[in-house]
Amino acid sequence: MSPTRKARRAPRPPRSKVARFRMPSQRSAVAPTVERILRFVARAELSPERRDDLAVALAEALSNAAVHGHKERPRSLVLVAVKASRGCVVVDVRDSGPGFDVDTVVKVDPTDQHHLLVPGGRGVFLMRRLVDRLEFNPKGNHVRLVLESDPQRRRGD
Repeated sequence: MSPTRKARRAPRPPRSKVARFRMPSQRSAVAPTVERILRFVARAELSPERRDDLAVALAEALSNAAVHGHKERPRSLVLVAVKASRGCVVVDVRDSGPGFDVDTVVKVDPTDQHHLLVPGGRGVFLMRRLVDRLEFNPKGNHVRLVLESDPQRRRGD
């Protein structure tokens, strides 16, 4: 009789970790929240350039939620969920404000000579260029930023 062998399992891919944060709707809370998120996503092993892209896009998303969504009311909290795995970061930023017309803002190119003096839309424009995917809910008060470590996989330009 031969000894019983146990089947070998294939190694599992690293699991994504999820963190949830609440940020007071104040400009002064944005930088510390960005730093906290960047510490959490270290496991994604982003290059310094991709980490910087994420930091700027996060600052824009958090600022938009606090300033435009909540009108800087500190008791109104911006909700953040961060999912990080090796090579990929997904960040959801949500406020309870009225939102905005996503279609109108996304279509505007603030670098176009006809829009240079028009206020608004620059943060969304910038985020679109810094992350691989930028998604909004229909109401415009929830944004998802997706960033992958491999810049060759970038989409959106």
